[in-house]
Amino acid sequence: MDKYTIIIDINRIISPIDNRIYGQFIEHLDKCIYGGIWVGEESKIPNVKGFRKDVLEYVRAIKPPIIRWPGGNFASGYHFIDGIGPRNRRPMKLDLAWNEIEPNQFGTDEFIEWVKLIGSQPYIVVNAGNGSPEEAAHWVEYTNRVCETYYANLRRKYGHREPYNVKLWGIWNELYGEWQIGFCIDGKECARRTIEFANEMRKVDENIELVGVGTDFDQKWNYDMVRYAGKYIDYLSIHTYVYEENYMDLVSCTELFEKKILKTFYTIEDAKRDGKINKDIKIAYDEWNVWYPEARSPNFTQITSLKDAIFTALVLNVFERYSRMVSIANFAQTVNVLPLILTRDDGSILLSPQYFVFKLYSKHGSKLVYSIADGEAYFSKKFEKWLNFIDVSASINRDRDKIYLHLVNRNPEKSYICRINIRGFIPKIVQHSYITSENIDDKNTWRKPNKISIVEKKPRKWRGEIIIPSKSVNLLILSS
Repeated sequence: MDKYTIIIDINRIISPIDNRIYGQFIEHLDKCIYGGIWVGEESKIPNVKGFRKDVLEYVRAIKPPIIRWPGGNFASGYHFIDGIGPRNRRPMKLDLAWNEIEPNQFGTDEFIEWVKLIGSQPYIVVNAGNGSPEEAAHWVEYTNRVCETYYANLRRKYGHREPYNVKLWGIWNELYGEWQIGFCIDGKECARRTIEFANEMRKVDENIELVGVGTDFDQKWNYDMVRYAGKYIDYLSIHTYVYEENYMDLVSCTELFEKKILKTFYTIEDAKRDGKINKDIKIAYDEWNVWYPEARSPNFTQITSLKDAIFTALVLNVFERYSRMVSIANFAQTVNVLPLILTRDDGSILLSPQYFVFKLYSKHGSKLVYSIADGEAYFSKKFEKWLNFIDVSASINRDRDKIYLHLVNRNPEKSYICRINIRGFIPKIVQHSYITSENIDDKNTWRKPNKISIVEKKPRKWRGEIIIPSKSVNLLILSS
């Protein structure tokens, strides 16, 4: 069996890891909300205050630190006032983004209650498509203010005495796209409108953090957004979806994400310099996933396989390694739309292999430490570069008594003996958990829902090396 050498140095701390990079995203689209998250209190499907109970428990199990809502394209036509108050009085509306009927049974209060039940934090995207800066400010007032004003009093009237203190807000979604309600012709126009919204929202709560619209393909847009609106935002968002028929091309997409992060980050730095902006502006990668061609309107469901789980882990490794540049990331989406979790109206539920990656990665350290892998490599024709079969990210906890190793073996055929040399740390015990299967196209199906899950080995004494299975996602916890 071939060998790999992995070197870790815990005295070379690269950066803190913002745990918001393991975030999730839900949108009013297809059956993500209605039938997935929300079934109503009268449903025969077991529920907690109308929230589907099994979905609630499975999402809680992956410990998402932040959840983005209500969109997505949906946000650019959504008016929060329609989704508050007694549910039997809320208007039925046509969603202009997806041409679906929106019953408004799941609104701000339901979203925040669901997030709290999960143990997460809300990330709300305001309507800057056909909405106004004043409407966005009213939304902030509704969620965050304690004063005796109209929208804060509405929150209290509807049974929520204490403010929600929503910290993170997005201004718009994908305004660079002609498909978007409120489409902007260029980054300068988007910056101007962003400033209008930021000013009004911060008049209500000066402590909120704001995400501005960026793009993963137009650095001129990103430059103009930061150059002119950088003083008003804290993060710049980018979105990336990929589809590759060839397995090795798919698992080589770490190069794609790395390039997009680096280009965007250095564009941000250039714009900050030219605009004399003296503050941190990091990347919010608030939509990302693999997207298969068949997952199109009106049915956005896709059942993913082991290869997609490997892709997912590799992208999370990239976010960890570039944590100096990326503070937020949101997987798109959690339930029924390109999902981690699939549901049926008969009460059945299915967990994708990607779901188990997030469950595995919910265990991680707080600081990224230096790590490097040396061993067999392959040449990626798509990216014209040699890449290691073994991809690694290492972090350490605050007490410095545990190292978390996220190891991904891209090789579809070969396992490796990994010799791990650690500087500044003497491990005594190793806990090894991993995800794999016989074939890269194996998936969990309604007939065979448990084909792929997490294999957990018993903790054992650390002997300096470990076998990493072929085509696998691995978590090693090394304890002193």
